Formats: sequence, C-alpha cells, structure tokens
Amino acid sequence: MKILFLIDSLGTGGAEKSMVELAKFIKREGHNITFLCLDRRKVSHENDVLENGIEVFFFNNASFLLQLDFLIKYIKNEKPDIVHSVLYRSDILLRISRLFLKKIIAVQSLVSTPYTSVRSQDRNVPKFKLIIAKKLDIWTARISPSYYHSISKTVFDHYKELFKIKNNYRIIYRGRCKNTHLPQKNNSQFLLMNVGRQEFAKGQIDILKALKHLYDNLLSSKERNVKIQILGFEGKSSKNLIEFIKENDLQSEVEIIGYVNNVEQRIVNADVFVFPSYYEGLGGSLIEAFAAKIPCICSDIPVLREVVGNEKGALFCKPGDYIDLANKILELYRNKDLRNSLKNYSFTRFQNSFEIHTIHFEMLEMYKDLYLKKSGNKLLGN
Repeated sequence: MKILFLIDSLGTGGAEKSMVELAKFIKREGHNITFLCLDRRKVSHENDVLENGIEVFFFNNASFLLQLDFLIKYIKNEKPDIVHSVLYRSDILLRISRLFLKKIIAVQSLVSTPYTSVRSQDRNVPKFKLIIAKKLDIWTARISPSYYHSISKTVFDHYKELFKIKNNYRIIYRGRCKNTHLPQKNNSQFLLMNVGRQEFAKGQIDILKALKHLYDNLLSSKERNVKIQILGFEGKSSKNLIEFIKENDLQSEVEIIGYVNNVEQRIVNADVFVFPSYYEGLGGSLIEAFAAKIPCICSDIPVLREVVGNEKGALFCKPGDYIDLANKILELYRNKDLRNSLKNYSFTRFQNSFEIHTIHFEMLEMYKDLYLKKSGNKLLGN
C-alpha cells in the first residue's frame, strides 16, 4: 500500500510522535509511506523520519489555497491508496480537497476533546476563535465525511454527534515502547514528576499549589524532602508557573526542566507521576509513566479513567482541587506498600493495553481493511 500522512508538523507532540513511530513500523512491513507537513519545526522528528527512508515534503507556510492546490495535484499524481490526516489544520485541508477527490480513502485521527466546557476557562484561547474553529470543524466534517480513527472512547464520544459518525470509525489507543532504563533514584528526596507542554490544559499550576500546601500544612519537619520536576516545552502557562515559584519561594523544591529528548530515561527516577490535566485526548505521558512502572496520581476525568482502566489503578483527584491533590501526594509519600501496588498495576496495564507493537498491528489492519473494502464496496464515509 501507498499511504500518505498529512500532518500539521513533525514536532514533538504526542500525535506527531505516535505517527512517526507508526510510519517506521509500516515502512518495515514493506509498505510505502510519505509525510506531507504544513509546517517545519526546528525541534522535530524530521531526522528520525528521513533516517528511516521515509520521504517528507513541507508546504513551507504557504497559504491555504496554495496548500489545497498542491495537495490535490500531489494526490492525483502519486495516487496514494490511503491519505491519513492528523491534527486540526490538516483535517480541514483534507476534507476540502476531497470535494475534488472523492475516490480517495481518507482517514482522520481524532486526538483530543477541544470543545469541552472546561476549555472556556483558558484565558489564552479567545472564545470567538474557538467558536469559529468548532463551526468550521463540524461543517467540513459533515460535508466531507471520512473514516475516523479515535485514540480513545472519550474522544470518540466527544465527536460522535458533532460529526454525525455512524459506523465509519475505529477506536485504537496510541501505544508506547517498553521502558528499558533502570531507575537511579536519589533516596534523599521524594521526586514527583510531570511531563507535558506548559499549557492551561495540563493543570501544572495545581501541582505547585499542592506542593506549597504540603509544605505549609501537611509535611512534618522530617518529611520536607518532596521535590517536583516538570518536563516539556514552554507554553502559554510558563510565565504563571515561574511567577508562582518565585512568589512562594519554591525555587529549591521545583525544577522546570523544559523539553528533553530522553523522557524515558528520566521518568524512571520519579517516585510518583502527577498528571492533573483538565482535559486530554488520551494522556500519552500517563502511559509513559505506566511503561516505566511508576505509581500515578491523575485527574478524575473520563479519559484518564479510561486509560487507567480500574479505579484502584491510580489515585484520582478532582480537577483543579490542589488540596485534594496534596492529600493524594501525602498518601503515597507515607505509604510505600500503596506505591508498590500501583506501580505493579500500572506496568501490567501498559502491557495489556498500550504496548506499541500491538497497537501498530491494529492500525495496519485498519488500513488493510479499508483498502480491501474499496476494491469491492463503496468507500466508508462517502
């Protein structure tokens, strides 16, 4: 099969990372893969893709009409068997192009819950822009339906009525590789870790508030060795995080490390992984913590319940409730048996549901099924 991946960029987000790993797998299975990217990023997976013999083309920030013209011509000339788009702008572009290319097999990944009510609390997202984006998303999806790959049931439920999805979908989680690094824990401190871009959705300010509450009200003098590391790109919440740390004199307790390319190696040193997100599409960082056999505290939201799979598989805290989060951190700090129980569960859950090799075969089977159906049946979604 010839498969074209249309994606906003090859940046370091969860969607990009997952599609790169999938592309390498499909290439090894003997199929032809090409990436077509709307943007080119300084920090990206581009070299990894090229080193694996996969072609990459960039639009170089062309206008939407130029992008549309290029995509239509590319598909007509190269005749890919499947075109799979990922992320908002690429989805819109593919839908519009299909008004002129009705016979192609179009797959689109549903990767987040952007229209959840809590997002309206994000001051960095203008409400009018969100309203316009939502209307455009719904309109293009309905006039040009595709086959949908949803990364979780929660995400599927978010879009089902908006897009009027019927039988043209499949739910396949994103996978992660097994973590092969040995922990090198520093026994002198109790290390909490969070991985994620510094944005409103990740709720990282609540980790800092919880830490302050711990030191002000809960920890004894002998227990004042709790530290936090936050890994991930700077974002629109970075300034607020830094200001809170300075205002509350937490410089010795908090380390904002930023983007690193060795998360798997670092995460094994955590005593507890803390993930207080307000909303997620799946929560890839939580799965990475499971792969590293780390006990986890996460927000009590549907998608993270779905990822954890069992109410006793992690400690859940109310989103935005930093006191509840602080109490959960204290509970794990003082209960080594509970930490051991959670980390054993997390690794088993990872093996059973998120091991990347199994996920990749599921994705490849989806492509094969669509390709075979096209030869004898009307394309799903048309």
